[in-house]
Amino acid sequence: MFGVMSKRKKFEALLVSLPAFLLYSFVFIYPMITVFRLAFFKWNGIPSSPMQYVGFRNFIAVFNDRKFMIALRNVGIFILSGVFLIMPVALFLATVIQSKIRVKRFFRTSYFMPQVISRTAIALMWYFLLYPEGGPLATLFQSIGLGHIDVNFLGSQKYAIYAITVINAWTYAGFNMLIFSAGLTSIPNEILEAAEVDGASGFKRFRYITVPMLKSSFQIFILNAVVGSITTFEMVYVTTGGGPGSASEVFGTLLYKNAFTYNNYGYSNAMGAFLIVASFVASILLRKMFAYSDRK
Repeated sequence: MFGVMSKRKKFEALLVSLPAFLLYSFVFIYPMITVFRLAFFKWNGIPSSPMQYVGFRNFIAVFNDRKFMIALRNVGIFILSGVFLIMPVALFLATVIQSKIRVKRFFRTSYFMPQVISRTAIALMWYFLLYPEGGPLATLFQSIGLGHIDVNFLGSQKYAIYAITVINAWTYAGFNMLIFSAGLTSIPNEILEAAEVDGASGFKRFRYITVPMLKSSFQIFILNAVVGSITTFEMVYVTTGGGPGSASEVFGTLLYKNAFTYNNYGYSNAMGAFLIVASFVASILLRKMFAYSDRK
């Protein structure tokens, strides 16, 4: 009797989860399979045009492309900016909203505000702020006698990618603040109070108690930073379009241009396949690294 009931429950569970699985397959698995399939063809994206099988030529073209190497470097800059810019800022903001100051609700809302604004709107806002002719920053500099300073950071081949990383940090600091805030909330007050009784200073409590107990929060942050940097697109596309020249190209802008500007859908799908594999491999490696560190 129990065996029959168990099978019936399994069947009911399967029926309940089937619609979600079908929806997931339709919006994720099927398009992903299509990306890998089209990566082996030369095609201009027009349905009536024939597709020419070219094997691995699209992948070879991707890795031999000079712009791909620039994009790889820029993604590395995004990852480093996440670790050395976003993480300390988000951790500091988390400590602020976890403190006993009376206006912490105001700060919590203010810090998180960029997360509820469209990424495109944020990019356009910063584009306007940094506009070199009549923009707010340029006007401010002129009014205080610093008009000789060039504020066209987004139009500079040297500084464009760094300007975008700063904008990206401003955008995502609030979200990561919540991650660290949740970690800080999970730390028992008894441990901190005991350390204070033992004479540990605020810095020592932070270094030897708070930081080690935020290990899971750091892991979540690093995973999001790496995968998010690999797949970043809208912030770069709206502010610079990957320019000037190719100075701020990332994988997403290269994929978009080759698909919708150059009609090279085979190349763009090869790039998309690379992004899928790179994100998956990065997630697996980071999880294994975190699991190894947890065992130590």
